[in-house]
Amino acid sequence: MGKPNKKAPQITSIHEAPTTNLFGVDFTVLLPREQGEAMEVLLERYPKGVSFPVHQHTECEQFYFILDGEAEVSVGEKRQRVKNGSVVYIPRNTDHSVSNIGSGELVYVVCCSYPDGYLHGELTWEDHIKSPRLRGS
Repeated sequence: MGKPNKKAPQITSIHEAPTTNLFGVDFTVLLPREQGEAMEVLLERYPKGVSFPVHQHTECEQFYFILDGEAEVSVGEKRQRVKNGSVVYIPRNTDHSVSNIGSGELVYVVCCSYPDGYLHGELTWEDHIKSPRLRGS
């Protein structure tokens, strides 16, 4: 028999999930990293002209699925325009950034995978919400 589940299943919607704004981007937390064992899922919305600064993650790899809009995505040394239907993979420890270069809102889903499991020393979304510095204020 398989290993028993440590976490409770979750069914939710974007209307029920908490949203916070960091650096002008709305992050809707569809599955918080604390809820799962090795995954987090976000819906990100960028107003026209907004960019998120270059950063990297040591603890997770990411997968973006572009739902609407047009962006310039920088991953490591590669820079490319993407639009609805595009997918982006970002390995751990890789500089990356996103800029909305379209004429309207940019919307995409981010799936974060934690191959070594969630690192409890990392900031949670509650930490982001409470920190004016992290919100770009």
